[in-house]
Parts: sequence; C-alpha cells; structure tokens
Amino acid sequence: MADQLERSLVYTNDNCVGCNKCISVCPVLTANRAIEENGRNKIVVDGKACISCGACFDACAHDARSYHDDTERFFADLAKGEKISLLLAPAFLANYPNEYESVLGGLKKLGVNRIISVSFGADITTWGYIKYITEHKFTGGISQPCPAVVGYIEKYVPELIPSLMPIHSPMMCGAIYAKKYMKVTDKLAFISPCIAKKNEIDDPDCGGYVSYNVTFDHLMKYVRKHNISGPKVKDEIEYGLGSIYPMPGGLKENVYWFCGEDMFIRQIEGEKHAYEFLEDYRKRVLGNKELPFMVDALNCAKGCIYGTGVESDKTESDDILYELQKIKSASKKTGRHHTWSRNLSPK
Repeated sequence: MADQLERSLVYTNDNCVGCNKCISVCPVLTANRAIEENGRNKIVVDGKACISCGACFDACAHDARSYHDDTERFFADLAKGEKISLLLAPAFLANYPNEYESVLGGLKKLGVNRIISVSFGADITTWGYIKYITEHKFTGGISQPCPAVVGYIEKYVPELIPSLMPIHSPMMCGAIYAKKYMKVTDKLAFISPCIAKKNEIDDPDCGGYVSYNVTFDHLMKYVRKHNISGPKVKDEIEYGLGSIYPMPGGLKENVYWFCGEDMFIRQIEGEKHAYEFLEDYRKRVLGNKELPFMVDALNCAKGCIYGTGVESDKTESDDILYELQKIKSASKKTGRHHTWSRNLSPK
C-alpha cells in the first residue's frame, strides 16, 4: 500500500479517524482502502484507482485529505536559475483580482520569464473543436479540458474514449502554441486551479510540454509565507471568450458564440452528477441512441473557478463568479474573430 500512496496525488494525512465519509462520496469505490495503522482505523487512497476528483475533500470533516503538486519544486528550480515561463489559468485573475498583478510581479523578480494566459489556449481549443466538428461531421463528442473526467473515462468507461474530442485542453493548446509559434524554450509552469492537472501534465501523450502543476492554494500559501510581491505585472498575450472556460458551461457558451444556439450542447458538472451521467451516456452510445451535439463536462460543480486546487475559503461565496462575469463582458468586446486563427497550422 505504501507504493500506491506514493503514486497518488491525493493522499490521507494523519488526521484520519476512519469515519468512511470519503468512501461514501467517491465516484470510484476502489480508490479508498480501509486499513489499520498503529491501532487506528484509517482510509487510504489507492493511487492507481483515484481520479483526483476532490470529492473526499468536500466530505471530510477532519481535514484528513491532502494532495501533491509541484509548487515546492517550481520555487526550488527558480532559485537554481532554471528558465521558467508561466501558463496562467484564467481563474487566477477571478480568484485574486486585487493581488494577481503583484504576485506575478513577485514571481518575475524571482526569475519567471514570460507569462502567457491560458485564456488564449482556450480560444485555440474552441477553434480546434469547431474545425474538427466541421471537417469530420463529428457529433456527440465529450470535451477534454477536465483531466478528472478524462481520467475516469480512460479507466472506467473506455467505451467512451472514441467519443472524446481529439483536441487538447486549453493548458496544452497554450503550451503547444508557446513552444511552436512563440518559440519559448523555457520550462512551462501551469498556475492551476486543479489537482488533477498533474495527471494530464505527466501523461506521455502530452509530450512533456508542461513541467509543473502549481495550484492556487499551494502557490498562495507559499507567496504569503515568503512575502513574495513585486511591481504589478499582467499576462502578455491577448485573448477572447476563452477567458470564461472555467465557468460552468464556459465551453458551451464559446461554441454558441461562434456557431449559434441551434444545437444541443449537454452541460454536466459535479463529482457525483458527472460520473453518473457518463455511465448513462455509455449506454446511449452502445445502444446507438440519439446524442447531443457535444458534451461540456467538468468535474467541479461550480466549474474550474472553484476547482480542487483553489483555496477553500474562496469557495464560500460567489465573489469569484462575479469577477469572471466582468472578465466575460470585457472579452466579448474583442469580437468573434481572432487574427491568430488564420495563422495556425491545423497539424
């Protein structure tokens, strides 16, 4: 069991009292194992089975679940002089509207080179979805931005793998664009609202484009502990409606914005609802039943703006959602078309 604990992003800490609440909410029952340790009952995580959905964090009243990311390694590598640029999740601005510029400035002082918004990567993802659907007449596809959803499909409903849209997530689209078109040779760190993004980053199919998953929660704890701040800095690249991807239905709204609202896009969120839906969707696919135009699926009930790697106190109000509405309004003013879409190779 020790080697499985070592492999698991989500793990059980010493606060566990073996109350089994984590088991009761987990969409994958085999991801939890009841053991006895030093005379105490404890529920540990099987890293091979866990999809890092975060349901156990919400259910645990004892703060007995923790997770790994790359924050410590990121700062250690910066201190060693590694050349690192940032991919910045759009949810970071919404979570920290009054702090993000000074935090980015502080990271610049520590040696971060470029700061690229993943909102731009989301614009590319939308372009890729629309292009693929149009050219291949592919309908019924399931979106891929959420690594927990993708991980569940790959492990537990592999019959749906052909239904996954063959387009990378906004993070990966942004990373590929940065490397291929912007000629960024630095290592890339994703400033992330999601625990499960580490699984995507480490996936061999993702080509090693991104080197670090630095979650908001661990980043901001480190920033405050070490008083990291600097002259105000913003991300350096323009973007459109991709900025609202972290909202529930954000992808759906992007597709509607470009294609109109005549098609049926199924919107699914939540650790319980999403995985129950996927099991039912598998039956529809195998039964050759009617399917929606596409499925916009996210693990987190309130979208990535309240993701598993976000500070827990941020999830207690709708403040972040209001901030993202402001970003959405500003993004819509940029119009429907982007000059970059004419310059991208479809390969």
